[in-house]
Amino acid sequence: MVVSRRRFLQLMGMSGAAVLLGSCGGEEEVAQTTAAAGTSATTAAPTTAAPTEIDFWLPGGSDPFCQGFELVADAFAAEGSGINVREVLCGVADDEDFNERLLANLAAGTPPDAVIIWDPPVVFASLGALEPIDGLMAASTNSKLENWPEGVLASCRWDGQIFGLPATASSYAIFYNEELLESKGIPSGRDDFPKTWDDLKALSAEFVQWDGDTLISAGMIPPYDAVESWIWSSTNGGTLYDPENRQVRLDSDENIEMLDFGLQWLNEQYKGDWVALDASGNYLGAGYVDELGRPPGFQSGHHLAVVNGFWLAADMYGSEFTGWERWNVAKFPVGPSGSSTASGFWPNWCAIPRGSANPEAAFAWLDYLVVDGMSTWFGQVPDIPTNRLAPTDLFPQSVADQRGDEFATDITQFFKAQLDDAAPMWTCPVQSYMHDQLYTAISSVMLKEATPKEALTLAQEATQAELDSVLAG
Repeated sequence: MVVSRRRFLQLMGMSGAAVLLGSCGGEEEVAQTTAAAGTSATTAAPTTAAPTEIDFWLPGGSDPFCQGFELVADAFAAEGSGINVREVLCGVADDEDFNERLLANLAAGTPPDAVIIWDPPVVFASLGALEPIDGLMAASTNSKLENWPEGVLASCRWDGQIFGLPATASSYAIFYNEELLESKGIPSGRDDFPKTWDDLKALSAEFVQWDGDTLISAGMIPPYDAVESWIWSSTNGGTLYDPENRQVRLDSDENIEMLDFGLQWLNEQYKGDWVALDASGNYLGAGYVDELGRPPGFQSGHHLAVVNGFWLAADMYGSEFTGWERWNVAKFPVGPSGSSTASGFWPNWCAIPRGSANPEAAFAWLDYLVVDGMSTWFGQVPDIPTNRLAPTDLFPQSVADQRGDEFATDITQFFKAQLDDAAPMWTCPVQSYMHDQLYTAISSVMLKEATPKEALTLAQEATQAELDSVLAG
């Protein structure tokens, strides 16, 4: 849950903390100073004092994931950093919200020193809740600007400063069934995969088979996911949000064309009936068992291609493959108004809460974590390390067990390279609200309740109003 500016002010008021939120233009600064050195977190030199203890929070995760950070923290301390990670808080009680707890502690003057967040840094930075880290990055061992893909780092920029590190960012691609292609004499190599939307739609049609109103096999399902829309918009020359001008762009010509293309695809190959498509089998689960317990159409061999992130490579073998085994991945094709491919990503962000007592020590820990700690992190949950200095010999063991080390390594390097094509995304202070509005628009179009232009205009107006309200405080 993303906490609103109004809710944040309420949390601040409960504690009586004397913190001034920055204006929407960022001209005012939070009045708190850092307790460790009495100086700015972006200019202070790393502390050389004897052991500094810091607290580190993350929103949650599996037990192996959470325990992995304790292993990394022990290694960090053993290297003579002079910094001990005193507490690794992994998640909160079921009746609590992590963001609410984090901001309540910030308001009370007791924030943790460092955090992992699952909402974009721009959301928290627009609330005045994070420390800018530009100066610390410039003086760092691992986290200098040039060590991050710019499209990914853009998710951490707010008002001309950087407020987080995209520690991992698993990128997206199109997963496809090589054996289905070969069964029709179609080249199955990665470089042979369609390069345009029109060619992708035509390829999809080769594998669509209906038995009356029941879909027997599918090619590819038209784009319908709000997060993935950042990718499709970018490949069509558009964007969903302009961070420089703080303008929502949902109803741009490129995005109307994008949604109209998906509607034509639905009409031509799936009888124009989204309900019948969904009822026929699990073709929307994109490689996972759905909420009805139906096995995924991809692994069962009835679905040519799905869009998903790198995590599916590791998770894919949680479902049984039926009669085939060779899958591959390809880049996204280019739309009629686009000029180049693009990808997307889903990150884990590291950040320093405003008012951290030990910002320099906290950053030193994060700087270590994003490179030296990545082998342990990847071993627990195979997320793509974003920093260019991170280990390059990592691959998901579950893929290697099925397809061999060479294929697993190739797949991992492919997804790593996809980050260089990443469309700037996760850059809007009302990100979750915008995604909700966009998903509503997509659903209304696919269900024939509105035209693409009508649906996107409504989503545009609602999201821009929400953004203006947040920026106005």
